[in-house]
Amino acid sequence: MSATSTGTAALPYACLFTVDLAHAYWPEPNASLPWARFALTPETTDWVRRRDLLVIPHRQGVAFFCETRRRDVLLGGLKPGQAVATVKWYAKDEHFSRYTAPALTGGAAVYFLQSAASVPVAGALTQRLHAGETVDATNALPVGAPSLARHLERADRLSPPVLVVQIDLADHVANTAVNKAGVDYIVNFAARSTRWRYYYVCDAENDALAIVDLDEKVSFVAAGSEPRSGGRRALVFESEQEIAMQQQYPQRFQLRERGRSGERVLIRRLPNAEVGSVIQQGMETKQRQEGQEAAQSPAVRVSEIYIN
Repeated sequence: MSATSTGTAALPYACLFTVDLAHAYWPEPNASLPWARFALTPETTDWVRRRDLLVIPHRQGVAFFCETRRRDVLLGGLKPGQAVATVKWYAKDEHFSRYTAPALTGGAAVYFLQSAASVPVAGALTQRLHAGETVDATNALPVGAPSLARHLERADRLSPPVLVVQIDLADHVANTAVNKAGVDYIVNFAARSTRWRYYYVCDAENDALAIVDLDEKVSFVAAGSEPRSGGRRALVFESEQEIAMQQQYPQRFQLRERGRSGERVLIRRLPNAEVGSVIQQGMETKQRQEGQEAAQSPAVRVSEIYIN
């Protein structure tokens, strides 16, 4: 019997392999993957049916099982290309491309990972599906690349998956040195980083204001002010360091005012950046705004935060 279920495999089934996804933007999850869903390619669905395999959501990804009594028959004498599973992952979060590094432009490319290129980590039973610590631009292919296109359906042309993983059981699963617990494959995604820019709207200029990091990891500089309606001003403060985007930030920033008798806290906990508030700004534009000579510098991503 082949099936897809939210439960766990019964004892008569042995694990062949698992694929788990992790993303630096998301905190360590407790249950299902909150930002992506998987789907088998039609070819893999047919292979699962013919081999009477069990495919279920598992931890932060997917697991493939076979009947324990048929494991040796399935894997015995296996040659490359004879037993291949291809799984596609689609983003469930509309902001995935905003917080994932590197970003794939407009769905024109897809991350494509294969077990043959994986590297062992944390023991012989765990394989990372990319050479670097996280997925990078070298792992992406254009949607029209022949090795990738054959796994994409017509609907994928309009709304492509963000990741395609291909596991050839001959690479590691069939290795007689591996015990029958199966092979764990992992995929790690990195998060983008941005500079945080606060706009504090007030009635007048105030050179005594400053943003302070209680953890002393991030420093902010005053970056001038901008006019607002009603004759008010927005004082601008920008972080000198980039901050990795996270679904839940640990940062603790305060707005303080220096006075003759010391500092007083105006805002005890400043709001954190939101994923939808990111803009891209060229450094040359910023330099012109500051009256400096323009130079060819890479663009920076800025998270804008408004405080009224």
